[in-house]
Amino acid sequence: MAIKIEELVELAKIRSETGYESKILLHIEEKLDALGVNYEKMPVDEERYNLIVNPEEKFMINAHVDTVGDYFPPEIEGDILWGRGVMDDKAGVLIMLKLIEEFRDSLPVSYVFFVDEEEEGKGSKKYAEKYAHDFAVTMEPTSLQVCTAEAGSLELEFEFWGKAMHGSCAKEEENAIWQGIKFINSLKKMKFLNAEHKLLGNPAINIEMFDGGDYILAVPESAKALIDFIYLPSQSAVEIIDEVNKISKEYNVNHMIYDLSPPFEISAKKSEVKTFLKYARKGGFRSWSDAQNLVDKGTPTVVFGPGDLRNAHTKDEHVRMEDVNKAYEILKKVLKDWNSS
Repeated sequence: MAIKIEELVELAKIRSETGYESKILLHIEEKLDALGVNYEKMPVDEERYNLIVNPEEKFMINAHVDTVGDYFPPEIEGDILWGRGVMDDKAGVLIMLKLIEEFRDSLPVSYVFFVDEEEEGKGSKKYAEKYAHDFAVTMEPTSLQVCTAEAGSLELEFEFWGKAMHGSCAKEEENAIWQGIKFINSLKKMKFLNAEHKLLGNPAINIEMFDGGDYILAVPESAKALIDFIYLPSQSAVEIIDEVNKISKEYNVNHMIYDLSPPFEISAKKSEVKTFLKYARKGGFRSWSDAQNLVDKGTPTVVFGPGDLRNAHTKDEHVRMEDVNKAYEILKKVLKDWNSS
């Protein structure tokens, strides 16, 4: 039962930005109703809910139904589908629907469609408070790698100060933006960046936002930056914050924690991982996913799916249907093996 590109187009046409997932949830419900499959609605907040099929089973597969903003419609180019959410995470949603259709009468597996992955992860957090499994798969773009490790993310918001005056009287040390630039450049020398992980590579620093000044001829008095410190399972947010604090004192910079998502790594010696590795190579996932909330509550989880993560959240988001079908075939084999063991 090959997955057709038109089926993914149908899903990708449904806008489902975080906070506005109702249309995609209704679409999934209609598909499940047509298959005669029972499901549960788990309230996440006043208007949103997770959709759950067979919540009490040993093994679970999950995908998130929400997408980041800046919607652009799907466009077919041969075997490739371009568009917002086509791989993050509509391909995963479609693969799950196909697995439910093919195995609804045979394989006892839990299937969960989460809301809110792209912002606060409320859907998976709420689910993990009630349900746990022997093993789980979180669908995300991993280039078909079985990711047993996930990087952590520490987002800090910084504020820089200068002295307001007419722009023609500017001195570098009085400009808040210049102060910010100097401070950020100093972060490149942080010791935590020297670590390395065999699956995740090196830690990194990403400047997500830098804002300050306006269009008048004046020296900016203040500026802000949101910076993401991507770190490894062997590292801690505390050690990174301690290092940031030392640098901040030199530049008189204030900061606050905007978000914190710990890393994790599960053993590749687990029998479920060994089974997966018969069909796909091992890798690491450098972004947060719903898997973290599951692991945090005791469910060993790997991240797996079609598409290249570097293209997610960009206008270059696309996925090859060949890879979508490869992911589907791999999961069919894995689920059969798990349930026969």
